[in-house]
Amino acid sequence: MPPFLSHPRDRNPRGQDLFCYGSLQIPMVIEAVVGRRFKGRAAELNGYAAFEVRRAEYPGIRPTPHRTTPGKIYFRLTSGELAILDRFEGPLYQRRRLVVRMCDGRRRGVWAFAVKPGRYQRLTATLWRQRDFRRRRFRRFMQRFVDDRRDVFDPPAGAA
Repeated sequence: MPPFLSHPRDRNPRGQDLFCYGSLQIPMVIEAVVGRRFKGRAAELNGYAAFEVRRAEYPGIRPTPHRTTPGKIYFRLTSGELAILDRFEGPLYQRRRLVVRMCDGRRRGVWAFAVKPGRYQRLTATLWRQRDFRRRRFRRFMQRFVDDRRDVFDPPAGAA
């Protein structure tokens, strides 16, 4: 088990909150990956920008001064659901604790998947836009990264 899953904050019986800025902010995507619907709320992450990943449909975030990344917070994910998302996101990303601002102005500590330092070269200079993703890349993404990869992120047989 990765060390970031052993922190006491991650063993909260009420669950953990996750900020999503890319494909996972689309309810259909996170439901297909994790297997249940979540309540979400608009939020933004200051000091980071979402860029297109080279030869991919999805984005990655990295620290970028004077930028803000819009997204959605999903509430009360279990440690098992976060583990599924760790596998889904793969080796390019690292789950980190970050602070986002919700639409009512309150700040909240959440998990978010950011590109690992040292892997920023995988990002292009083009900002990722959800509208473009939905219009041009969503169908292909669902096939390639959700439907065709179920064995990668689904829990092993017998695991709960």
